[in-house]
Amino acid sequence: MPDEELLRAYEPVIRYNRGELFYPCSVEDFVEVSALYRRTDDEPEELAARGTLTLDRLAELGRVHVGDIIYLQQVDGPLNRKQYKAWRKRPDRVKFKASSRFAAVGLLSRFVDAIMRFTLLLRGRVPGGYAAAVHETYMSTPTKDDCYYYGHVSRDGGYVVLQYWYFYAMNDWRSNFGGVNDHESDWEQVTIFLTDDEEQKPVWVAFSSHDEVGDDLRRRWDDPDIEFVDGTHPVVYAGAGSHSGAYLKGEYLITAGVPLPEWLDTVRRAFLRILPWHEDDDSGAIGIPYIDYKRGDGVSVGPGQDKPWHPVVVSDDTPWVRDYRGLWGLDTHDVFGGERAPAGVRYERKGTVRQSWGQPVAWAGLDKEAPTDAWARGDLEAARKYLTQKLADTDLELAEAREALRAARAAERAQGISPQDPTPRAEELAEEVEEIRRRQMVVRQQLEGVALGLDPRPLPVEPVHSHLRHRAEPMTQDDNVRGRLLRVWSAASASILLAALGILLLFDTTGLLWPIIWIAFAMLVIEAILRRRLASLMMALLIAGLIWLGLWAAWSLFTGNLRMGFGIALLLAAVWMAVQTAREGIRSR
Repeated sequence: MPDEELLRAYEPVIRYNRGELFYPCSVEDFVEVSALYRRTDDEPEELAARGTLTLDRLAELGRVHVGDIIYLQQVDGPLNRKQYKAWRKRPDRVKFKASSRFAAVGLLSRFVDAIMRFTLLLRGRVPGGYAAAVHETYMSTPTKDDCYYYGHVSRDGGYVVLQYWYFYAMNDWRSNFGGVNDHESDWEQVTIFLTDDEEQKPVWVAFSSHDEVGDDLRRRWDDPDIEFVDGTHPVVYAGAGSHSGAYLKGEYLITAGVPLPEWLDTVRRAFLRILPWHEDDDSGAIGIPYIDYKRGDGVSVGPGQDKPWHPVVVSDDTPWVRDYRGLWGLDTHDVFGGERAPAGVRYERKGTVRQSWGQPVAWAGLDKEAPTDAWARGDLEAARKYLTQKLADTDLELAEAREALRAARAAERAQGISPQDPTPRAEELAEEVEEIRRRQMVVRQQLEGVALGLDPRPLPVEPVHSHLRHRAEPMTQDDNVRGRLLRVWSAASASILLAALGILLLFDTTGLLWPIIWIAFAMLVIEAILRRRLASLMMALLIAGLIWLGLWAAWSLFTGNLRMGFGIALLLAAVWMAVQTAREGIRSR
């Protein structure tokens, strides 16, 4: 089947949120209204004025400026205050109702979020009103109502790989949907893996996502989490403003991790286990919490939907794909990269080929998965041949090493050397024999596994989620009074904490320790009550108190205050005995 027919046969259906502003658009239209710049130490150098670019011209300039940092820019700058207010009040604007992203995470994550948000003032970022300016330009293009994808077909490792690349004029996640970043232009993709045989059967699908890599990116074609239209078109739930894909509709809590030293992260994890919200905050890092809205209650694009697809087939030989390595939007110089525009479908920002483009099978963790059982049996036959020869070689190696060891032992006997005190040479040979036997056992176990795989019975079918380390699922929220109070408290708590600390520093320069402790305690109690974790908090405080008493006792003994040290030790022993007695009493009921 020709590449375009294959692409059309499995076109995804993308469902957007109500209130989405940007849909997959034409790169040709985007380029034609953009200017091209080169970054310099001073002011950016304009390489092509707005209105003079075409895709061919872009490719030509990309070849000329290989190694330079070049970028497209669709608008000159953000809207001013008056223009922005008019844009927000436009009659066709669909209002978006956001959820509380802080209700699902702990107080520490909210505190970190406040600090990281403040750093946007110091980092390179997309200025306010920029997304609105891009939206006005986007809405003025002649093909604004048309949705495009750029299809790429490749073959690797027994798979036919169908890639659907979608270009958006703007990622407005932060400015319009409370996300973590904005950047001009956005590339997202859906990849479908077919068997590379006569049947060309779909077996795996992968959506571009924020938190998943490798095995977690892909799902089996028969995964019940995946919805289909007409049996062959997988449904993608796109994030509001972020445009990343999800298999299940809903709202996803994403955490942008702040890296910590390993020892400090170990302490953090241990501490989290005794905090009131430990069951909710298992992200594995301190970071910025935010919600990726993937409700699917807005426009739907694809076969039989609100809007159809307009496909464009691209490859490594497409000039603008191959030759333009620059950014597809504003270069903000953001050191974290989140506010910089992305590079194109083929390249990373640093100019290297994207793994998802050049090695999609490896990108999705499929090097270890045979596309069909027949392919797997062929691999098993090859493995049996290789392992059989390897076992024969190992057997021969063992025989030679064993002969040398026995000869060394016989020589020791002849010299009257005790086997309890062998010579260094005999010890070395004994270790060599043990190592060869270990390798021999490994090869035999591998051969046994291969033999089981070559059994005439079909290979076992694994559970559809067995390859997933983390199955992304949408959040669940309580919609009762407690849930609403928690959302209000979560939104305000970080500000309250920062304000309280600020007031203490301004009006009291001495004796800050106890006020800070009482403020922190009060906030923890409120948090615990709203999360129904008050008992957990009390237990955490009890454990902390016992640890403090233990340290005090050790210090007292160390400094010679034996009466105090032994007194605290006896008190700790009494508490421990009381706890043990209570546990035994509970068990005997």
